[in-house]
Amino acid sequence: MTHGLLYRVKRAARQIGEQHALLDEILRALRPAIERGDAPEARSLIERYRRAIEAHFTLEEDVFFPAIHGLHPNHAKELEVLGAEHARFRQQLDRLGALLDNGLGEFEAGLGSYERDLAVHESREERLVRELAALSRRPAD
Repeated sequence: MTHGLLYRVKRAARQIGEQHALLDEILRALRPAIERGDAPEARSLIERYRRAIEAHFTLEEDVFFPAIHGLHPNHAKELEVLGAEHARFRQQLDRLGALLDNGLGEFEAGLGSYERDLAVHESREERLVRELAALSRRPAD
């Protein structure tokens, strides 16, 4: 059972890395659209981002976090907090979509706040993964 969970964690971690690259790419394309004042392009990109982040959160919530929990149940609370933050990010994205209707200035400010919050979240996730990977490499006592 442990080998299967380790395989899931490693596979999901690779997929998550690929998803992070795609999400970063979309956000990098969003900045020039905002600077050009291209609201339709910004809307298209934020919708593409929403779909990509939803796939990312789903992978973490349905595969990655449960597998980590199976391997390291003592981290359940931290995984629960990370999962709850996903709901908050979904709400922030809903608000960002509404801000686009008010102009790109408000949207850009909201996007900056979202990106800062997400960076903190991702760094905590990455720290947890590094910590658990180190635990998984230790020989059994």
